[in-house]
Order: sequence, then C-alpha cells, then structure tokens
Amino acid sequence: MGGLKMKLNIEYPGLCRETTGSGRRRWRVRVEGQNNRKITLPVGPKHPEFHRYYNAARQGDRMQLTAQKSVSRNSLDGMRDLYAVWMEGQVRAGALSPDTLSSRKRGLRQAADCLTEAGARIGQLDADLPLAAFAHIRDSFGERTGAAQTCLKALRAMYAWGAENGYPPNSDIISVKDYHRSKGGAQSWTNADKARFLRRHGSGTMARRWFMLAHDTAGRIGDMHLLGPKNEEARDDQIVIRWQPKKRGSQGVAVPISGPLLLELGNLPDDAPAYLLTASGRPFSSSGSLDNRVRKWIIQAGLCERDSDNQRLRATRSQHGIRKARAEEVAEQGGSVFEVMALLSHSDSKTAGVYFKRFERDGLAATAIGRISVLGETQSVPSSKSFGTLRNKNRTTSNAYEDKWQPVGESNPSFQVENLA
Repeated sequence: MGGLKMKLNIEYPGLCRETTGSGRRRWRVRVEGQNNRKITLPVGPKHPEFHRYYNAARQGDRMQLTAQKSVSRNSLDGMRDLYAVWMEGQVRAGALSPDTLSSRKRGLRQAADCLTEAGARIGQLDADLPLAAFAHIRDSFGERTGAAQTCLKALRAMYAWGAENGYPPNSDIISVKDYHRSKGGAQSWTNADKARFLRRHGSGTMARRWFMLAHDTAGRIGDMHLLGPKNEEARDDQIVIRWQPKKRGSQGVAVPISGPLLLELGNLPDDAPAYLLTASGRPFSSSGSLDNRVRKWIIQAGLCERDSDNQRLRATRSQHGIRKARAEEVAEQGGSVFEVMALLSHSDSKTAGVYFKRFERDGLAATAIGRISVLGETQSVPSSKSFGTLRNKNRTTSNAYEDKWQPVGESNPSFQVENLA
C-alpha cells in the first residue's frame, strides 16, 4: 500500500497503528497465530471498550461498532472494565505478567458473555451475583473443565480486587466448586518421541531448531520466541545462552549450547533478532503464535490424537513436556534438587522436588525387593503338604502341650521346668 506507515504498540501484542497515504490513521490487529491476517478495529485505544474489540480481533473475530451504551459501574461489565485498567497498570509497573493479564481478560470476557437461561448477558447484570450464577458460568464450559477453572480463577482475582474498591465483599465466587482435576499436566517426551520428531523434521528446518533450543535450555514456551544471538556469551571455552525468564519469581538461567544446537544455528546471522523465525523471516510476535506453530510441527511428526468429536488432530506433546523430561533425566541420573532448580529457573525447592518423587519410589521399591530376595535365599515358600513348615526342615515331634494354650505363670510346665533348673 503506497505511503503506508506502520507503528507497533508494545502494550498490545499484534496491534499496529497505520497511517495511510491520505494521512488517515487506523488501528489493525494481527490475528494470533496467523501473521498474514489482520483485522481493522473500528475504535482506538482510548475508546472505553477498546480491549473488547482488541481481544476479539486477536482471536480472529471482527466486532462491528455498535452504538455505545452506558455501562453501569455496578454491573459485571463495569467492574470488569475498571479491573482491566487496574491490571494493565500493574503490568506496566512490572507487578503482573502480560500472560496473566491475557489469561484473566479472556476468562472474564467468557464469564461476561455467558448467557442466562433467559438469553441475557451476565455481564449486564449486577456484579453482586448469586452462587447459582457463578455455577451457571462454570457449567457453560461443559467438558472443558480446564477452561472453566481459568475463568473461575479470573473471577476470584477480580472479586478480591473489587472487595477493596467498592464492590460487594465476601462474594459467592469463593464458594463455587471447581470440578477440574489435573491429569498430570504435560506428558514427558520419551526417547522414542524425540527420535520420531527428529526423523520427521530434518536438519535445517525451523522445527528442528526449536526442538534443539527447547531441549538444550529446558525453558518455557513464553521465553523461546525472545531468545537470540543477543543472549549468547562466552564462558570457559563454551558458548552459553543466558536469559532472565519472564515468569515472575524465576531465577536467571545460563546453559551451554550443545553441538547439535550449534549446527542448527550455523546459518543464523550474528545480528539475527531471534533464533526462531517465521516463514517470512521475522521473529514470532508472541509465545502464543510460537506455541500454535509448535503444535503443528508436533502433529506433523505423528505425536497426536483425535479430539473428542473425532474432527481434529490434537498434539499430545508440548514444549513443557520437554522441560519435564529434562528434569526427570537429571533426577534419574542421581542429580540433586538444586540442579533441577537451576535448570528450570525455580526459586522453590518444593516445586523442583516433584520430579524426584517417582524415582525415589522406584528406588525404595528396588530396595524392598532386594530385601525380600535375600530372605528368599534362606527360606523357601511354605508347602501345602507340610502345613506351613519350611521346605527341607523336619517337623518337631508333637508333645502334650503342642495343641493347648498355656498361661504364662507358675502353672505353665515350661515355666516350672525353668524354675527347677
């Protein structure tokens, strides 16, 4: 487009301010995970409901501009708008992560857009909702109990903030039950999984570069799209990747680059903006867009299954599964919990210690079997014919007291014999 000028907005990933050749300004949003698709917004960032149009566009939905209705401060929508402004301020102050902001906004939008049985948006109702309303929001997710849990967490966080800002305290959101049960989280990659992925994605592919980077660093998906040559430094004849993870409370990480990863990075310029690039040669705009691409690479490798309605393929592995596998390898090889903490950038030994539980149980089970085996070398299994006597042992000759209970005391013949002796 001739004369088009574009400026990215760092507060809203994927948001671009464009100035056309005629001098007209417009705002467009890149659909998350689809770098070549943009949606033009009918409003700018100063519009009171801008975040709704922006979030819808990021998900690929085009919202039409409607006549602005006054939003009651006491409604769920009004509470949500004020809470969103507060959260955005917390992100700018570094007290809240952008990922948490995005997750909460999505959960609150889903809650507000949920319809009652009469067809009314719950967002238009008074914020002092009864327990039944929260249960209705939860149940609207159906089998997607994980999404329902995320929504409930966002509501609880908002009502905790609201209690200090003029909204009803002691909301019933605290009492609503969460039916989600974790299935153990991400599935660890086995050696067979790794080999299968690398067979499908050969040397020189971006998929293989991602795998080698994830395997070397054991990092989170939220950091991978940010890493690049700028993170490299020399240390003791080695090149290491050093970075500060985005997740709040994480410790800094420095890991050496392995030979296979160096090979995959061989053709990357020293001034490259990132290790992982899109098909157009640009860095991924967000961790979400990279995660979408990673799922496609995993599905291409055949590490997938059909979803519940048998319509789509779902990846059964993830980057977090690589992270878990690397931690388990350290534990299996006798590493310490502090080594896992350093590798995974954990600041809490309790979190890192989770990876040791299975191997501790395995070790205790092996020790127990060893003890039983030693016992088995001196004793054999009781035979039904000998009624409990040990094999190769002679039964003791029966005596008058064998089948009778004898009290402990002077009336016991054995006691009397001992006294006489």
